Amino acid sequence: MKHQIIWSILRPLVYPYLKIKFGYTYEKAKNLPETYIVLSNHTTDYDPIFVSMSFSKFMHYIASEHVARWNFLSTLINFAFAPIWRYKGSIAASTVIDVFKKVKDKKNVALFAEGARTWDGVTGPILPSTGKMVKKAGCGLVTYKIVGGYFASPRWSQSNTRKGYVHGAPVNIYTKEQLQEMTVDEINEAINRDLCENAYERQLQEPKKYTGKDLAKYMENLLFICPKCGNIDTIQTSDNKVTCSACDLSFTYNEYGMLEGSRFKTVKEISDWQRLEVANIAKTDVVYTASGGRMITVKKHVETLVAEGPVTLSRASLICGDREIPLSEISDMSIHGRRGLVFTAQKHYYELVPSKEANALKFLWLYEEYAKQNADI
Repeated sequence: MKHQIIWSILRPLVYPYLKIKFGYTYEKAKNLPETYIVLSNHTTDYDPIFVSMSFSKFMHYIASEHVARWNFLSTLINFAFAPIWRYKGSIAASTVIDVFKKVKDKKNVALFAEGARTWDGVTGPILPSTGKMVKKAGCGLVTYKIVGGYFASPRWSQSNTRKGYVHGAPVNIYTKEQLQEMTVDEINEAINRDLCENAYERQLQEPKKYTGKDLAKYMENLLFICPKCGNIDTIQTSDNKVTCSACDLSFTYNEYGMLEGSRFKTVKEISDWQRLEVANIAKTDVVYTASGGRMITVKKHVETLVAEGPVTLSRASLICGDREIPLSEISDMSIHGRRGLVFTAQKHYYELVPSKEANALKFLWLYEEYAKQNADI
C-alpha cells in the first residue's frame, strides 16, 4: 500500500520532466491481468520510469545490485520502491525466488529481459530460462517496448542525453491461462519477437533528429580499437568528433546518430566490426591490459577491497595487482554502467574497475571469446 501511494503521487509529477528532457510519449496499458510480470527491452537508465508511465499500479523492479551501494540514495530507493536486487555476472536463482514470492502475494514485477542496456541499439540476448520463469510464476505477462531510447541516451555516452522521439508501449498481453497452454519455447519465442528492436534499422527507415551537446563524447566507452590503425585504447572524443591519438582517424557523430567521415555509417556497424576483431584477435592468445585497476568483493552490499594495481586478462586468468583468478573459475561476467566489470568466482562476487585510460568493455568481450573458445576445446 505504501509503495502504491508513493507511486500515485510521483507519477503525474514525473511525466512533465520526461516530456521536456526526452520528448517522451507513451501508451497506457489496458485490460491487464490481476497479477502480471512486465518484460521490456533495455535502452536507457531511465527505462524503469519510461515503462512505469504506462501502468497506474505500482510494480517491483529487478535492479542491479550496485544500486544498493549508493548510500543514502539507495536507502531512499529501497524505501519508496522496494526493488528486487540482482547480482549481475552471477546465477540469479535467488532473484527468481523473490519474483515468485512477489507474484504469490499478488504484487506485480517488472524487469528488463536482456539484463543489461544495449551498446549498439539492438535488443540483446534473452536467457532461455526467462520463459521457464514466466510460466512457473503462474500469472500474466505484459511485453513492453521502448523505441528511440538508444539515440536519446546511448549507453556509451554516460550522462549525455538528447531530446528526440522516445516512445513506450505494451506490445502484447498474455493471460496466465494462455501461458499455461504454451510451451517454454513458445513463450521464449513470443518474448524475443515482442521485444526485438533494431534502433538503426528503424532510424534508417524513418530518420528522427536527437538534439543535444557533446554528441560523440565518451564513445571510447564502446570503441576501443581504432578502425584505421588498429591500436587499442587510443580513441578520443570531444563535442561531436571521434579521433585517434595514434593516427589521423577523424569522424563525426551527428544528430541522427549517423557517422560522417567514417567507412562505417552507424555505431552498430562499427560495433559489429570491433566484435569480430576481438574474436579474431582472441585466436592469437592476445592479452588485454590496463595500467591500473581496483578489485573489490561485495557481500550483502558491503564492499571489501581485495586488490589494486595493473590489470591483465589472458586466456588463462584475470589479474589485478597481486590477485589472480583463473578464467576457468569465473562462472559469468557482465558490466554495469560503462566501467564496472562484475563476476562470480571462488564463491565470491567481484567488481573490477580498470583505470580511466583503459576501456572496460574490451575485457568483457575478450573474456566472452576466451570462455567460448575454451568451451570448444
